[in-house]
Amino acid sequence: MLGTAGNLSIRISELKAQSSEFKFLITASGRDKGELTEDDFLIVDGNGCHCEDSDSARNDIKPSAETLLHAAIYKHTNANAVFHVHTTNNTLISALSPQLSALSFNGLEILKALGFKTHDVKITIPVIDNSQDMKHLAKTAPSLINESIPGLLLKGHGLYAWGNNPSEAKRHVETFEFLFEYRLKELSLKTKS
Repeated sequence: MLGTAGNLSIRISELKAQSSEFKFLITASGRDKGELTEDDFLIVDGNGCHCEDSDSARNDIKPSAETLLHAAIYKHTNANAVFHVHTTNNTLISALSPQLSALSFNGLEILKALGFKTHDVKITIPVIDNSQDMKHLAKTAPSLINESIPGLLLKGHGLYAWGNNPSEAKRHVETFEFLFEYRLKELSLKTKS
């Protein structure tokens, strides 16, 4: 994660059915992600509101601007960790075509890292139009989430990947990054032919 780009969250309480009554830790806005400490995380609720006790609330930091999208992912998946990264590969591949609404991959051994038992599967990751209106994105994204594919792309912006724990979310980020780099190189080779 470069500079202040991206955000990380971890769910710390159980999600109650049909409710926003859960809590998660999320990185504070504007923090350098290469130098995070425990003081760079805040506790928020399922509505994205900072909910630490007023005695311990830190007025000098605020939750990531993308907190509502993390909350939406928690509400619509079994995730316990959500990682959002901006890399050259995921930003570029998501912006290649204005009409792009999904990316598909099949037959690659690395697909097993997303939890499939075989490489002989086809996965499709949604690509969602980016917006600075996080309330809009939080409403839009859930209808495009496929529970068996732990990720989505915001067009020209970055990847959201999730998992049952931080290690799995990290593995999913790395797997998607491999797939995006693979596709970009594949497209480059086709262009040269």
